[in-house]
Amino acid sequence: MSLELTVLILLVLGLAFMALEAFTPAFGLLGLGGAASFFAALMMMREMDHFMGIAVDGPLLTSLGVIGALVLAACAYFVRLAWKTRATAGSETMVGMYATVRDWKDGRGQVHVDGEEWAAQGPSDLKAGDTVRISSRDKLVLTVIKDA
Repeated sequence: MSLELTVLILLVLGLAFMALEAFTPAFGLLGLGGAASFFAALMMMREMDHFMGIAVDGPLLTSLGVIGALVLAACAYFVRLAWKTRATAGSETMVGMYATVRDWKDGRGQVHVDGEEWAAQGPSDLKAGDTVRISSRDKLVLTVIKDA
């Protein structure tokens, strides 16, 4: 395999891994691997006079380095944005929601929330029709508190 083909493959893989990091939960591993691949390709290009008919000089290496840094920065931005985004679906969103007590006895019973019936536990003085707030969820049992 020629040195030019190796450098081209490393450049493409580096950019692809850094871009893929923004869309998959790899905790930075793809981004770091892509940056390492891209950096290795740039180091190999320093030893070449021409790359695919283009003269390899300082401005070319600098511009490729800036492109790689911009791709990595964009990926880091999207990863950070994904971490800060609150869940909008699933049972994780139930904490803080309000529910209506359907049946209650000795601190346990059924509540109606978001169109579904759930098993719940909480204060023993609740009665049917009370409005409660969900404070936590453990598997299929909600913990509720009286609405203030």
